[in-house]
Amino acid sequence: MSSKAVKPNKLVFKGDKDKKKKKRKHHHDSDARNDADALNNEGWVRADSLDDLVGPLFITHPSDPPICITTDKENRLLAYPLPELAENTKPEPVIVEQVIVGARLVGTTNSFTFKSCTGKYLGSDKFGVVTCDSEAISGQEEWNPAITEAGIAFQNVHGKYLMVDEIANGGFKIRADAEEVGFCEAFRVYCQARFKHKNKSEKKKALPAGAAEIDNIRKYQSWGAGRIHTTKEDERELKRARQEGRAAEAMLDRRAKVKADRYCK
Repeated sequence: MSSKAVKPNKLVFKGDKDKKKKKRKHHHDSDARNDADALNNEGWVRADSLDDLVGPLFITHPSDPPICITTDKENRLLAYPLPELAENTKPEPVIVEQVIVGARLVGTTNSFTFKSCTGKYLGSDKFGVVTCDSEAISGQEEWNPAITEAGIAFQNVHGKYLMVDEIANGGFKIRADAEEVGFCEAFRVYCQARFKHKNKSEKKKALPAGAAEIDNIRKYQSWGAGRIHTTKEDERELKRARQEGRAAEAMLDRRAKVKADRYCK
């Protein structure tokens, strides 16, 4: 006698129909949406708010030629010339020394620190000398960025602004002794797309009183086989209730007057 277990037959009643197996659908739309989101989260985009300054940054200036802030192995801050780019092409860092990491100081809204790839902080003294060799944060390593029409300006603790200064040999030098914000003090900052601050979705506009009532009925009506039943009472009472902040209560009362609804009791 075979020891193999015999699977019991399924109990079938007269008149039962065979159930067809459902084929699994491939979610091409969701896959395409995910691919699009992944593409949108790649690369570098222009920072246009203070919240965008948290994370890896690429700080450039539209001088002639354009430059970007770069650190070297000796923790010196340099104005490195950018290569020529095709039209409508955004600049991106090509070496890790061109990436500066921004962080908001705890308990503040407008105070930031900026750290190089070697872990040293960007700072400036009262004479405007900019360095990037500090391992700890003090007042000289604090910056207050400001959003302007031309770009982002960086103010130090002494009230002076970071600037790009052209020197005699045709190069550029980074200083922090500008009194006001002008062209030389306005930087173009880029952040990684995946770290860019996403604004909260705007609140939906309030529906008219009648439309809001119908939407409420569709959501909560437990009878009528899908048919919408509304009261014939004047909608002006509903508008008045909305102004007084009791719209939900008024809609419940109006539903209760149409017919018995278990969710109205």
